[in-house]
Amino acid sequence: MWNKDKSLFLSRILTVVAAGVAIFVAFFIPTLSEWYQYMMTVEAAGILDRSSMFIPMCVTLYVCDALALAALWNLHLLLGNISKDQVFIPKNTSCLRRISWICIAVGVVLMIFGLWSSIFAFIGMVAIMFGLIMRVLKNVFEKAVEIKSENDFTI
Repeated sequence: MWNKDKSLFLSRILTVVAAGVAIFVAFFIPTLSEWYQYMMTVEAAGILDRSSMFIPMCVTLYVCDALALAALWNLHLLLGNISKDQVFIPKNTSCLRRISWICIAVGVVLMIFGLWSSIFAFIGMVAIMFGLIMRVLKNVFEKAVEIKSENDFTI
């Protein structure tokens, strides 16, 4: 039967797999950038010339890959704390805070690359929105940590 422990274990495994995929993809970023530049249609073109997008796309993808690894590491720490039944602690709030800022940073980087390819500006907006949702979740956790610490001091 499926339970919360199995779900948490699956989340931890998927986090490690996602980190492995991010590391694997890093080796193929130049190839992906070259392919995307070749396949890009005029409809998805941005403000800047698409013939000069190879280096900006490589830089964008490497930066986003590094940020994704940082977010996955923080998620791994968060899930590790939860697996030890340490849910409402300041460390988890810090992890959520860092994840939210990382999502916002990815969104900004993608929006800048949106000057070459407009679809990336849209994806950047989605990343920023996800970062804002993570900020709200962080604020809820922060309040829960505060309530828990008040309850711990109550006799």
